Amino acid sequence: MIERDRRETFARIFAQNDHWLYAYLVTLLGSPADAEEVFQEVCVVLWREYMNFDPATDFKKWVSVIARHKVMRFRTVKQRHARLLSAEVLELIADEAVEQSHLYEERRLALHACLEKLPKSDRVLVAACYGDSKNSFRSVAEQLGMPRNTVYKALQRARRALRECVDRKMNAHI
Repeated sequence: MIERDRRETFARIFAQNDHWLYAYLVTLLGSPADAEEVFQEVCVVLWREYMNFDPATDFKKWVSVIARHKVMRFRTVKQRHARLLSAEVLELIADEAVEQSHLYEERRLALHACLEKLPKSDRVLVAACYGDSKNSFRSVAEQLGMPRNTVYKALQRARRALRECVDRKMNAHI
């Protein structure tokens, strides 16, 4: 395979898994801000090492090894400032996250299907509250000119409907 083809293949595989990688890092680090920082570092390594990736192998397992090393380095630096999970617990969480990655993808797909089933007003509300990490239900209430309590209750109702729908879809696959 020529280098251009390898790069394009790698780019497609990466694009299919970048959300999983970010979620994996959030799982390991417990903080979206920390995950974003480590995500950038992991991406630099991935693009530097993409020629070493065999497209016939499991990308998530390959990238999880790189991500774990970056997480451990990040934790070492941060450990001076905060109490963190032990390395053993982190390894258990990391292994479980890789093993369960197919379930995360199934739940993500189910969530997208369930979002389509919500009434349009609920979809708009969910998109407004979760589409931009800077928005809170309070700021969305102000933008929509609605009482905060109304937005809060509508968002609770939509989340409950989504959770029940995703659970039904996941249980149907068992």
